[in-house]
Amino acid sequence: MAGNPIHTAIPLLARHAGVWQGTYRHIRPDLSVIDQHDFRITVEFPEDGSCHYRQSSHYWWPDGRTDDIVFEADCKGDRLVWDNGRINGRLWQLDDRTLYLTFGFNADPAVVIYEMIQLGANGDDRARTWHWLRDDKLFQLTLVDEARA
Repeated sequence: MAGNPIHTAIPLLARHAGVWQGTYRHIRPDLSVIDQHDFRITVEFPEDGSCHYRQSSHYWWPDGRTDDIVFEADCKGDRLVWDNGRINGRLWQLDDRTLYLTFGFNADPAVVIYEMIQLGANGDDRARTWHWLRDDKLFQLTLVDEARA
């Protein structure tokens, strides 16, 4: 894995490199809030062959809880693919501003999440929307607004 193929295979994803901050809002289809928390993530594209994509995420809640998770993935053709024991999925570029991904949790294979990520024209703002389905029925949405830190 010398070098990093993401720069040519998924060029829009490469534009997401850097540090992002924002808020996750998890809601039910009736729009009632399930959870809300802030985050700071760092998106990297290692050139050393360890992986093609690394996202280091720090989450914090108003009640003082925190969580830190690192996601790594590899580029296969025009897709980013991961299966790290916790989640599995794939991401690809739809157009010059939109990424699309599907992923699931290994511990609950009945749940599949469909996410769209829009990069703002200035490259400093992102909007993400997740649709959570359990057994093909929508049960949750996640709205993510963030900006480059």
